[in-house]
Amino acid sequence: MKLAEKIGGIFCRDKFEAGFRNALKRQHFFIVSKENDSVFEISNGSASFKVNIGEARALYEKTGSDEELDKLIKRLELDFVTEGRMVSFTNGQAFLRLMLMRAEDVDSSMISADFIDGLKKVVVYTPDDDIVHTLSESALKRWGVPREVVFSVADRNMCRLLAKAEIKESVLCGNIKALEFNMPSKTFCSSLILSNEFRPAVYERLGAKFLVIAPSRESFMVMKNITNDILEGVGTVILNEYKKAEHPLTTDVLLFTPHEIQVAGRFSTGNGYR
Repeated sequence: MKLAEKIGGIFCRDKFEAGFRNALKRQHFFIVSKENDSVFEISNGSASFKVNIGEARALYEKTGSDEELDKLIKRLELDFVTEGRMVSFTNGQAFLRLMLMRAEDVDSSMISADFIDGLKKVVVYTPDDDIVHTLSESALKRWGVPREVVFSVADRNMCRLLAKAEIKESVLCGNIKALEFNMPSKTFCSSLILSNEFRPAVYERLGAKFLVIAPSRESFMVMKNITNDILEGVGTVILNEYKKAEHPLTTDVLLFTPHEIQVAGRFSTGNGYR
């Protein structure tokens, strides 16, 4: 990068942050603290939460358009409405979801449970099935609601998401039957496999025994009629998707049967498929 571009980038960042602060004031929001150039804690006087403006800043520096700043402020407005609803379980339960996450990305403050080797299901909440916030253990104490109830409600909401998904059937090369699940927002795409209604949705199309690959939060596929030779070829796609993903999940191949989920195989850059 040339020196002029570096200096120009600094002024763009300053301009973006100045615009961000002015927009907050117009909405009667204020900054509680600033962790770095991207992470701020924002409050409206009654609720507060952290927001990462890094993506919006990067797009602003690239385009110079105020559109990203406007989107960011609208997102914050929506977040504050949601935070106001989340003060009680009765008002907040409609926002609850389950999210599939790598175990290494889950910390002790999150409400989580084991799913399969290396993966966990985490209770989150969202105002629009795009913006995601993790639910903390402190929320359960405040609500006075057991963990199993929160997981049950979150699953019910995931079943509703699944019912709205477009399920596309196809036959890949080698006579591989496959299913893809399309949604308006990709944020909870792979997390659909956590829903209690996922198996029945696949059963009627592919039968009760099938394979799932989920290299990222935003992409997964269900497959049938797979031999090891064919699966080794699929591994290249899995690894590429995993490496480039903003939210990687797993390079494992998951085998779903009526009674359990197993790791049928695992791809790695060093050892191939096993």
